[in-house]
Amino acid sequence: MIEKFIHAGIIDPEHIDTLKQYVEEDDKKRIIFLDTTFILPTSAENVVDNFNNNHIPSALFFNIKDIADKKSSLPHMLPDKKSFENSLSRLGIENNDIVILYGQHGMIMGPARVWWMFKGFGHHNVMVLNGGLPAWTQAGYETTSGTPPAPIKSGYKALEFQTSMLINILGLMEISENKTCPIIDARPQARFSGASPEPRQGMRSGHIPNSMNLPCSSLVSENGRFKDAKSITALFKAIGITLEDQSKNRIIVTCGSGITACTLALALHHIDYNGDVSVYDGSWSEWGLESSPTRISN
Repeated sequence: MIEKFIHAGIIDPEHIDTLKQYVEEDDKKRIIFLDTTFILPTSAENVVDNFNNNHIPSALFFNIKDIADKKSSLPHMLPDKKSFENSLSRLGIENNDIVILYGQHGMIMGPARVWWMFKGFGHHNVMVLNGGLPAWTQAGYETTSGTPPAPIKSGYKALEFQTSMLINILGLMEISENKTCPIIDARPQARFSGASPEPRQGMRSGHIPNSMNLPCSSLVSENGRFKDAKSITALFKAIGITLEDQSKNRIIVTCGSGITACTLALALHHIDYNGDVSVYDGSWSEWGLESSPTRISN
């Protein structure tokens, strides 16, 4: 039962009760909901206040900005193994927990990033709530308010992050120059083309040479849920990525700061792409810096 949702990477709210019934039969497992909402730096919204005012019962808030590499000058970079373990232990998460990630506004900003983090550090039982909190309430489930009580600290243990799921700027510079595998950018088309400015200061406009554009918003339907697998497959096919083409055994995904690139990674997982999907963690916040030695196209 649970493997179906793990394999898909997502779970519809309508299937939560079925999953709960499964968990009731296994006293070694429990379901943990995490609000993983992320917003752009130009937004004045306070997602922690939003969480305290309205969240799934028993959910906890996973702060992407805090659970990050604090030594990096780049925003919310991947934390090291020890920091990830400590953060999940403070949240009371156990290795056998079934972790369901959701966003306050749907699928795109946050949940897929945290799914990628969990998968990379070896947590098997993890999935994204399809459509996030809006889909949860539309399905008739209750929400609650208030600051949750502090969880009982656990002793979470992670694996070393899977190197195939990550790429740095030096590796990407070589791939971009030699065109050795596809590079897909999840940003809106206007930012990819350089027609619109970046939301962060000190950035050039444009895109990584020899990259292609698939805005993450195109993966989501009007109701805020992922489009069906056939439609998502067609979107990748439209930019030259087909599941049948075994020559493309690695795909690089990038975006503004490593958040929405993970939506592309989740989508490729959802449609059963079997090659490696590597997230460029620094993304445009590193490549596009005015001080960066990288080349850009527009």
